[in-house]
Amino acid sequence: MRSVAVIVGGAIGSLARWTVGNWIESSPGAFPTATFVVNVSGAFGLGVAGVLLIEIMAPTRYLRTLITIGFFGAYTTFSTMALEGVRLLDIGHESVALSYWIASFLVGQSAAIAGMWLGRSIGRSRREVAG
Repeated sequence: MRSVAVIVGGAIGSLARWTVGNWIESSPGAFPTATFVVNVSGAFGLGVAGVLLIEIMAPTRYLRTLITIGFFGAYTTFSTMALEGVRLLDIGHESVALSYWIASFLVGQSAAIAGMWLGRSIGRSRREVAG
């Protein structure tokens, strides 16, 4: 049954990723903005969802699996980020590749931290209202 949750979440996440990729165009040799936006927003969203689903809410194996592994696993893409960076190197855009990798890591980690902070803030607010 958890595999169905991964499949459903993955279908939705991959469609969301494809949609963002169609909204944001990047030309060859330029900073891969679409993948960057997807990965940063995914890190933030996973931070929020991870905290809410793991630390705040009652255990929900299927919902947690659907959202964290299924949706965000399909939505974000480390492999595309790695490939785009290497392709930038191949065409002689070393500084763009390096800035892309550094920005992806630093901004992605910051987004995850911010998402976790927001998730915990929501959790505290819910407890205060309930308490």
